[in-house]
Amino acid sequence: MDKSLKLSEKLFCLAVNPKNGGILLSSASVLSMTLTGSVFVEMIEKELISIEKGVVRIQNSAACDDEIHEFFLNRIRLRAKNRKMRNWISYFSVRGRKIQRLFIRSLVRKHVLRTEEKRILFIPYEKVYLTDQELVENIRKGMESTMLGRGNASDDALILAVMVAKSNLLPRVFPDRARRKEANLFLKNLPETDISKAVQEAIEMANAAIYAAIS
Repeated sequence: MDKSLKLSEKLFCLAVNPKNGGILLSSASVLSMTLTGSVFVEMIEKELISIEKGVVRIQNSAACDDEIHEFFLNRIRLRAKNRKMRNWISYFSVRGRKIQRLFIRSLVRKHVLRTEEKRILFIPYEKVYLTDQELVENIRKGMESTMLGRGNASDDALILAVMVAKSNLLPRVFPDRARRKEANLFLKNLPETDISKAVQEAIEMANAAIYAAIS
């Protein structure tokens, strides 16, 4: 079973409560936006889309074999007029439940997550739980090392670190407040990397859109 996870899938896994299941309350309100930003970064890296003066453009019009990327690309293809990235982030963020279901389905297939049917006042709903605790703990440990500046972090690790912070997940990575402060200081002074200009622009615009929505 291939359990290799994309940047956005790692972010989603870290947002799942490791003890009680469900999405951590701290990240619930912003997770749709940070997931959307992460997916856009992935699509730029795969040269599926490009960003020109803040406007998202399709680079490859062929159908994509990645279900999550195809969901996003299909909506962009159907739009007659090109939109700026901040508008797309808002568009997809209001479709957060649908997007989260896509992530859950993908991660259940990889045996990283599982779901259970629950009820609130006789209304059924599915609650998500971690299945592969070891895999997700390794992701958490990787984030811990990255945010403390240990070793040479990859571009994707640094991008994930930024998205983790924007998702209010620093307490998930660092239960200890002192180390959390150290991680915050590292994030404020991120080292220079070789991230492509387009990807860097996507991160900055995603962060700006997220900040505007939650402030």
